[in-house]
Amino acid sequence: MPAPPPVAQVSGTIVLPGLAAPVRIVRDRWGVPHIYAETPDDLFEAQGFVQAQDRLFQMDLWRRAAQGSLSEVLGANFIERDAMTRRFQYRGDVEGEWASYGPDTKTIATAFVRGINAWVAHALEHPPDEFVRAGWKPAFWLPADLLNRTDAFLASGDAIEEVRRSKLHAVVADAIRRVGTPPFFSTMAAPVAADQTATRSDGAAAAARGGSLSFSDAHHNLSHPSFRYIVHLKAPGWNVIGVTSPWLPGVAAGHNERVAWSMTPVDVDTQDIYAESMKGPKTLVNDAIIVKGRAEPFLYETEITRHGVVVAFDRANNLEYAVRWSGTEPGAAGELAALAVDRARTWIDFRAALARWKMPVRRALYLDVEGNVGFQDAALVPIRRGREWSGWLRTDSLPHGFNPTAGRVSAHGLAGETAAISRQAVFAHVLGTGAAARQRFNIGPVGRPPDDDSPVRAVLEPQDWDRSRAISAPGQSESPGSPHFADLVRLWSNGEYFPLVFSDAAVQANTEATLTLEPQR
Repeated sequence: MPAPPPVAQVSGTIVLPGLAAPVRIVRDRWGVPHIYAETPDDLFEAQGFVQAQDRLFQMDLWRRAAQGSLSEVLGANFIERDAMTRRFQYRGDVEGEWASYGPDTKTIATAFVRGINAWVAHALEHPPDEFVRAGWKPAFWLPADLLNRTDAFLASGDAIEEVRRSKLHAVVADAIRRVGTPPFFSTMAAPVAADQTATRSDGAAAAARGGSLSFSDAHHNLSHPSFRYIVHLKAPGWNVIGVTSPWLPGVAAGHNERVAWSMTPVDVDTQDIYAESMKGPKTLVNDAIIVKGRAEPFLYETEITRHGVVVAFDRANNLEYAVRWSGTEPGAAGELAALAVDRARTWIDFRAALARWKMPVRRALYLDVEGNVGFQDAALVPIRRGREWSGWLRTDSLPHGFNPTAGRVSAHGLAGETAAISRQAVFAHVLGTGAAARQRFNIGPVGRPPDDDSPVRAVLEPQDWDRSRAISAPGQSESPGSPHFADLVRLWSNGEYFPLVFSDAAVQANTEATLTLEPQR
């Protein structure tokens, strides 16, 4: 019998270089870490460390996918995908980019990545099971890794719609679809000892009514691990709980001591396609992709016209097709501006923070402890003069409202193609190739809930934060050896939630394990 996969240490003491003072990590009965630190710098280093403990393989694979470096570990099948993904990254001034999210965002990102790298160093010596099966080891992170644009681009799909409306050649849409194409495995690097996922349309829904704010967030499939991670962050100037992407600091949707908020997609046009002469002026950028199994890297060229990145050519008619997207401007890394929203304490604060949110396009719903409700669309939307862009809409020019007469605000996500959905569901893991691997990493089949089958949902209660509840199926951890690998599936299947405890007393009453991170003396 093979030894069980290692599980991250969640109790006792760990020395974490870079800390100024001890940090306490209290995990509740549902696997949610409540992080208590004496400084914001320590808080975010601990957040990076804890999220890497639970989700390092997911984070590492996301970084490779988002940066266009899957070919390095998965081979030549991903060369064109990686090249197109790299073409839509930010190329401007880096310091201006950091400043656009807030004056302390770079400092927060640096601490967060320092925490990730502390766990990476451990994982290099003791590789988690996922890395053994996949066939590579984790790499160290840089703060700039958080600035990539791939997630935001994937949430901005109007360029493909323009291809259809304008009846352009399908090759243009095919090129755009290569950006951020999900990774896949055909075989495992190491044997696994020992259904397919049911899909639904992308979308989200949210509403603030009757003193509570509820939201649900659905993706194309029920994947494992969850695309969200629930965390509670507490330090001077910070006390916020909610969902985040595992590879990002802060909280994307949730609540602090005074304000609850959620984000849902809205339909806003941030992309245009231009057909231009191939003889026009352009900038050329050369790059190289490391490819597994090849001695030499793959060299390729990116052409950028005054309108944007060239994605396809019609050589017979001497035309090239360029995509202009507002996400290539400063401040458009997906969800990084949530760090400003996390600290909003009033409607005015909230809207000011959302002025920093440029991507992905979202409608933010607001509810505070005084019963005020509101909404504000957040996006970097171009002002168009004919086919040319001449500036950007201000926040006040985007749809918004505060305390409408009906006392209710709501939003519904973008509708996608729907299909017949089985009443049985499988949370599928990217490593689930072959019967043994599916048995180890996939979760299910399980019965679908009777109503909303979104894997991530929450109901936030400003009048008593401890009455808030949430679900993020199948569990907080990606490790099959963790008790929180699939412990939330039963609740999800029954349409239930777990308590999203917030106060010190409620956290203490539901404590499962406590880990102390000690500074290196």
